Amino acid sequence: MGIRFVLLVNKQGQTRLAQYFEHLSIDERRALEGEIVRKCLARNDQQNELAILEFIHLLVETMDRHFGNVCELDIMFHLEKVHFMLEEMVMNGCIVETSKTNILSPIQLMEKAS
Repeated sequence: MGIRFVLLVNKQGQTRLAQYFEHLSIDERRALEGEIVRKCLARNDQQNELAILEFIHLLVETMDRHFGNVCELDIMFHLEKVHFMLEEMVMNGCIVETSKTNILSPIQLMEKAS
């Protein structure tokens, strides 16, 4: 099974980015996000899911490269760009691109064109 969704939540439990790679109703998404937030905020710091941590690290580094020291406001005000980055990285729940340059080049081309 591949990646079903990507969810970025701040320390207050507010969703800042949610992208699903399978169909779920709004009610199913809310229930799933609520359950995940509760579990993440209460989780043991000793957990080590290396592949997911590496993916999160890649996403943050990619956003850092594009926005320069990315912050929560960058994600909120440029959500479409962050979604585009994710779509370049993940297809049908599988990570297909890990090069920050390749992920960002379509965005940079679009910015130059406008």
